[in-house]
Amino acid sequence: MKAIEQDVVISAKGRLPAAFQEAFGRKVRVIILIEEEAESVESPDTSAQLMGLAGKISAFRHMDDPVAVQRAWRGVEELEK
Repeated sequence: MKAIEQDVVISAKGRLPAAFQEAFGRKVRVIILIEEEAESVESPDTSAQLMGLAGKISAFRHMDDPVAVQRAWRGVEELEK
């Protein structure tokens, strides 16, 4: 007997990931373990919406060196000296 085991998130439509394609159309034994405290999973729609904003927010465009500003905020420059 061969086992296929993966940590996956089943889509809201209830479809199995392609990694289980070998089992499609075959007799299989399915074991589902759900953790008591479910992890928060970001929906694909939210991810797509966030990616749609990439490069469009201009809140920090006035900064010549945003990385240097972030380091100053974190106090990293003081630690490096």
